[in-house]
Amino acid sequence: MKRKEFRELIPVEEARRIINNLQVRPEKENSALENVYGKILAEEIVTEINVPPFPRATMDGYAVRAEDTYACSEKEPVKLKLLGNIPAGSDASFKVSAGETVEIATGAPIPEGADAVVMVEYTLEENGTVLISTPVNGGENIMKTGSDIRKGERVLRRGRKLGTREIGVLASIGKKEVPVLRLPVGIISTGNELVNPGEKLASGKVYDANSYTLYAGVRECGSFPLHYGVLKDDEIVTRKVLETAVSDCALILTSGSTSSGAGDIMYRIIDEVGETLAHGVNIKPGKPIVIGIIKGVPIIGLPGNPTSALMIFNEFVAPLLRKSLGAEAGIQKKEAGILGRTLRSEGRQQLLPVGLVRGRVYPADRGSGAITSLSKADGFIEIPPETEYMEAGTPVEVTLFGEVEKPDLLIAGGFCPGIDVLENLSRLRFRTLYTGSSGGFSAIAAGTADIAGVNMPSKNPESREEGLQEEIRYNVLKIENMGISEVILVKGYRREIGLLVQQNSPVSGLEDLPGKKLVNRNRGSGTRALLELKIEQLAEKKGISKKEFTDSIPGYDSGAKSEIAVCEAVLSGKADAGVGLRTSAERNGLKFVKFAEEEYDFLIRKEVLDIPEVQKFLQTLNSPEFASKLPSGLQVYERTGEIISY
Repeated sequence: MKRKEFRELIPVEEARRIINNLQVRPEKENSALENVYGKILAEEIVTEINVPPFPRATMDGYAVRAEDTYACSEKEPVKLKLLGNIPAGSDASFKVSAGETVEIATGAPIPEGADAVVMVEYTLEENGTVLISTPVNGGENIMKTGSDIRKGERVLRRGRKLGTREIGVLASIGKKEVPVLRLPVGIISTGNELVNPGEKLASGKVYDANSYTLYAGVRECGSFPLHYGVLKDDEIVTRKVLETAVSDCALILTSGSTSSGAGDIMYRIIDEVGETLAHGVNIKPGKPIVIGIIKGVPIIGLPGNPTSALMIFNEFVAPLLRKSLGAEAGIQKKEAGILGRTLRSEGRQQLLPVGLVRGRVYPADRGSGAITSLSKADGFIEIPPETEYMEAGTPVEVTLFGEVEKPDLLIAGGFCPGIDVLENLSRLRFRTLYTGSSGGFSAIAAGTADIAGVNMPSKNPESREEGLQEEIRYNVLKIENMGISEVILVKGYRREIGLLVQQNSPVSGLEDLPGKKLVNRNRGSGTRALLELKIEQLAEKKGISKKEFTDSIPGYDSGAKSEIAVCEAVLSGKADAGVGLRTSAERNGLKFVKFAEEEYDFLIRKEVLDIPEVQKFLQTLNSPEFASKLPSGLQVYERTGEIISY
């Protein structure tokens, strides 16, 4: 099929103008109170009753005439005649005259003649008489009629998004049915490579993420999402589904098939059955955007890459939905921050995913196709096309991805399940970037991370591991020379490192690797560095060069970026052996062949050492509970928690 080039890329402001002019009309409907959470009010709510509808007691005690208590004290309490009792919800009728009182419960109606309530703590009841030892003023411990909400008062405005507080107000004024706006938004994901979550993931397939992120985003704006499922790149099927969506919806969102590739069909269908208003916006991420109209219903085609789709939704679609539903509907939340590292732009408008840690903003973009760009980001910043360079420390405004729980600490470095244990026990929230040990050093040097987890071979004066230990020290000193005044090294715990093989594998040690296909870890990881050292020692014992030994191992130069990838390669039979932790082997049903131990330690920038979050991290690291919760193959030792300042 012939490839079609993008039309001229339109500027971002032109795209906003086109989208803001789209006519998206919500419908009004009455919804039961229990079903209105997250919906948008269709009209003002004016109460027809007072709240409370009668004067009521706010404390348990005794309803009195305040003037009867003015002269009392602890030494000379006043004696009042007890007429009876009024529990909450009672319609009992009493009239309180001079020298009289009625026992009353919180929430019960104030009897005629009484104008105050004495708390039960300041009273003593005996033989039909109540002794009162503390005076009260008129109106004390009483909520007057309409003092919360007055009859005829507007309690909620049109366009208000209904949450727990608003629903409580509606219930308190007796609203059983609520007029809300219904704005149906169709969601369609396209692509031959997509399958639904829960289905078997065949080779070459990926799970559909866009339908679910867009579904949640539409709901968060107060609209009503309609999911039409995953469509193959089939023009006939896509046309039929679009026909149905056009009859059901006020707006249609598609993802995928919007680019200019031979298999991309969405823009072509819009051209043929409707009107294309724009195809391509000069923005990163998200250039392949299609904006059109089919039979009066706006349709916006978003990119297929999950991060791009969500970013473009937040930047263009969410404001359109909020505007269509009313000014107060799901107002976009923003937060000020300071750039934690220097950024370079690419000369066009950019929406950069970022994370927020204690007001510090750092990039979380791992490419528009990376799902982790979503999970590691709290929002995004806009970088204008004329901005090429933004220095660390620059104030920025972050547009948040809805309600986000910002992390307490940013931890980079080598993967380790012990980090999960530390997070669970400390009750802190970590943002973890598993970049390998070298990436951890870089993150500390750049001031991006608070803490870096780094792999260090267990110190053994009689082996060459002493040399690698010195190399680590050199790297720490190098970081100091890069502009960080001081770095703290906190000793962590020991980990068993070995070969990960199938249960029936004949491999019983490093000497069995020649001729076996190996999946190695990526360069820069501490695990790979340790394997290099052990193989060098083994080759020396055999009287051959290290290169001669490694050349005999197919796949030695490979570089898996995670232990998950290592385990999958071994489990699938693509490799005979991999390198990793005992924990990873046991979790994946593989046999573990130990060849070394290493220390997993923590680099901490001294400037954050005394903040409460880091102190809590260190307390947890030193706790007996942490030692008892570590998974198999990890253990604390006598130096765990020791702080070394270089």
